[in-house]
Amino acid sequence: MKYDQIRVRRETEFSDDLRGLFNADLIEGIIRESKVEGEENWLLALMHGHGLKITAALAPRIFEICEQVKKALGFTDGVEFFVQGDSSLNCSAVPRFEADQPHLVIINSGLLERFTDAELRFVLGHELGHLVSRNSELQRIVRFIFPDGDGIPLAIRDKVEVWEKLAEMSADRFGYLAEPDLDVCLAVFFKLSSGLDTKAIRFDPGAYLQEMDRVLERFRTEMADVGVSHPINPLRVKALQMFAGSRLYAQLARGKDASEDRALTSALEDLVQILLTKGHSPLVTARRRFLAAAGFLVANADRQVDPDELDAILEPLANFTHFPAEYFRHVLEDRDVKTVFHESAGAILAANPGERFPMFNFMVQVVLADRRLEKREIELLFEVGENLFRFQRKEIAQMLAEALQKEFVPRLSPPPAR
Repeated sequence: MKYDQIRVRRETEFSDDLRGLFNADLIEGIIRESKVEGEENWLLALMHGHGLKITAALAPRIFEICEQVKKALGFTDGVEFFVQGDSSLNCSAVPRFEADQPHLVIINSGLLERFTDAELRFVLGHELGHLVSRNSELQRIVRFIFPDGDGIPLAIRDKVEVWEKLAEMSADRFGYLAEPDLDVCLAVFFKLSSGLDTKAIRFDPGAYLQEMDRVLERFRTEMADVGVSHPINPLRVKALQMFAGSRLYAQLARGKDASEDRALTSALEDLVQILLTKGHSPLVTARRRFLAAAGFLVANADRQVDPDELDAILEPLANFTHFPAEYFRHVLEDRDVKTVFHESAGAILAANPGERFPMFNFMVQVVLADRRLEKREIELLFEVGENLFRFQRKEIAQMLAEALQKEFVPRLSPPPAR
C-alpha cells in the first residue's frame, strides 16, 4: 500500500518541511544515542503495571478488532494495544524509538465503553494512520525541542498547529480504510466533540452532515481576524466525505495501489485554505502589508537587512499569515515597497488612528533588532513619525529614548585584524 499517496498532499508537504526544519532524523538519532529513557519505555512499564494489555486470551473481541485494523492498513510493525482506566473519550498512539520495540496504542476505558465495534475500528485506524505517516514521531520530536511549548517562535508554532490539523485529516483517511462507512465515522466525530452517546439523542448522520456544512460555510464567509483556533470538525467531516467519494478511495477499495487523484487534491485545497488563512478583512490585509513593507524600509535604511532585523519583521508578521517569509518575499517582489507602505498605513490609520503607536513601535523594534544604531535609520523614524503618524518631534525623541533605555544593548564587534 502506497501510504504517501493516501495522505493529504498538504500534510505531506508540511511534514517534510518540519522534518527538514528540525532535522528530525538527526535529532532522533541523538536522542537514541544519548540513552535518554524514551517516553514509550516509561509508558510501556506503566501500561503493563496499571493498564490492561489487549490479548486474544484476555479480550478476544477487542483483540480481533485490532488485528482487523492492522490487516486493513497492511501495517506490519509490532504494535501493542492497551486499555487504561480513564473515563475521557480518547485514544493515542506512541511511536517506538527502536526497531525491536513495539509501537503503543492506548485506548481509554471511557472510549471503549461508549464506542461500537465499527466506531472503534475507525478510531484505531486513525491512530495507526499517525504511525504509518510518522506524524506521531515528528510530534514527539517537536515536543522534545519545545517540551512546554514555551519559547517556540510564532512562525514555527503556527506551522506546527496547521500541520497537526492536516495530520488529523490524513489519519482520518486511514480510519476510513479500516471502517469504510461514513455514517460510522460521523458518529465518531459527534461523540468525540459532544461527549454524548448517539443513542441518547437519536443521532441522524444526515442532519449532522448538513450542520457541519452550514458551519463550514460560516467559516468561509464570516471568518474572524485570526482563524487558526476554530474547530476542526467541519473541515475533517467534509474532507473525509470527499475522500470517501473519490477515485483514490475507489482504487484502494478494489485492492489497487493508490495513484495521484488530482480532482480530490484540487477539491481539498479549497478546504485547506480555510486553515491557512488568518483573516481576510481589509484591515487585516492592510496590517499584513504594513508589517512587511514598513519592516523592510527601516531594516534596509542602511542598505542591509540583518538576520535579527528579519526575525523582528517575520515574528509579528506571523500573527497575520502562516507563511511570513513567503509573504514578505511576495511583497518585496510584487510592487514598489514604498507605495505598499503608504497605502497600507493609510488604510490602517483611517480605520483606527490609535494604531499609530504600535505601528511606530514596530518600526523602532526592527531598528533596534540588530543592536546597532545607524543615522539613516533614526532619520527615517523621525521622518515617518512626523509626516505619517503626526507625532511631535519631541514625542518621537521621547519614545526612542524610552525604547533605547529599556531594550538597547550595543553589539560588540570583533577588533579589526592586524
